[in-house]
Amino acid sequence: MGFQIKATIAFYQRTDNRSILDWLHSRLKLGRVRNRNDGISQYDIEGLRPVQSVLKLIHPYLILKKQQAEQAMQLIRQMLVVDKPAIKQFLDWAKSVEKFQTLNYSKKAKYGYVDVRAFLDGMRDRSPRND
Repeated sequence: MGFQIKATIAFYQRTDNRSILDWLHSRLKLGRVRNRNDGISQYDIEGLRPVQSVLKLIHPYLILKKQQAEQAMQLIRQMLVVDKPAIKQFLDWAKSVEKFQTLNYSKKAKYGYVDVRAFLDGMRDRSPRND
């Protein structure tokens, strides 16, 4: 078991207006559109590079979420230049992600900074085995 940081951007619309999301999907050619059971359609785009490209495209037009988009793009840039982050770097990213989630309507994360830290601390305490 390990941890990874996943970037996702989501757009929502009432299902009777799903065509707006389908139009956006046809232009961006990323992610997928699905109907939820609550009368809402959702367009999700996942992955550091796809999310980064969408944020760059929409950034000039943002008003309410401009600061959040800038923070997300900065964090994504940091993550893309480091292939195998040191434990401290990964923990710093995990802390930034947790702080960032409070700015959005994000679903409750399954794991947070404390969980990642405990896992990584446990990994440090293990002696190498060769059985």
